[in-house]
Amino acid sequence: MADREITCQVLKVFSEKQGRNTVRLQAVKWGKYPPVLEKREYWYDDSDQEKAGKAKGFNREDFQVIIDNAQEIQNLLQ
Repeated sequence: MADREITCQVLKVFSEKQGRNTVRLQAVKWGKYPPVLEKREYWYDDSDQEKAGKAKGFNREDFQVIIDNAQEIQNLLQ
C-alpha cells in the first residue's frame, strides 16, 4: 500500500497548554475535509519534529474558550 500524505492546515489556535506534551484547542482543516474544531495533543520525535497525537475531549476551560470565541469559530468552520 502506498503511503498517503495527510496535510493539516491550522486555521487558528485558540488555546495552547505546555506540559509533557503540547495540547492545542484549534480550528483545522485536514486534507480535503471541511474545517473542524479540535483539541489535540502534539509531541516531538527523536529528530525534534512535531507530531500530531490523539484528539482529546473538551473540559470546562475549553468550553469557556469556545463560548468566548463562538462567532469566530463559527466563521472558520464554514
